[in-house]
Amino acid sequence: MSEKDEQKLASPAAGPYLRREKSVPSEEYENPTTHQMRIVGQRRTEAEAKLERQLREARSKLHE
Repeated sequence: MSEKDEQKLASPAAGPYLRREKSVPSEEYENPTTHQMRIVGQRRTEAEAKLERQLREARSKLHE
């Protein structure tokens, strides 16, 4: 089976996350490093703080 045939069989709903290059081991995609997890945690914390700040600003504008 060629790559084109394999791509036709792949579900479009699966998206790019399930596609892997054949030369890259699957463990690299499945097990993020500690550094990567820290970055994700920091981004999440920053996003939550930004959302909280935006909600406070929106509430204060409603009460004005």
